[in-house]
Amino acid sequence: MTFQLILHELLATTTGAFAAIFLDWEGETVGLVCDRDLSDHDLRIVGAYQAVVLSRLRAMCYKLALGAPHRYTLDFGSTLVMASDLKDGYYLVLLLDRRANEGMAWHQLETTRQKLLSEI
Repeated sequence: MTFQLILHELLATTTGAFAAIFLDWEGETVGLVCDRDLSDHDLRIVGAYQAVVLSRLRAMCYKLALGAPHRYTLDFGSTLVMASDLKDGYYLVLLLDRRANEGMAWHQLETTRQKLLSEI
């Protein structure tokens, strides 16, 4: 299964999801799907900035001996940004609107995470 198909399936099965971005350790987009009229460039930037957030979060958790973070959610009021670490620096970002059920979205994100892990 290709990365694009996996990402399309994530959007199709997650209520409120409107974009999914699969990125490498440098914040470069490997795969991107969006079902709204949004700029691919802007979405790539949102995805790349999650590398910065994840890097800073890892450093803070290491300093405080909390263990490695595996996922996080940023809540912007009208939009949720969910990010999940994969392996070897790869990560997955999901953008959702307020209709989303965060618990169900995490469940779908984990299913997608496992599919991507089997492909990389």
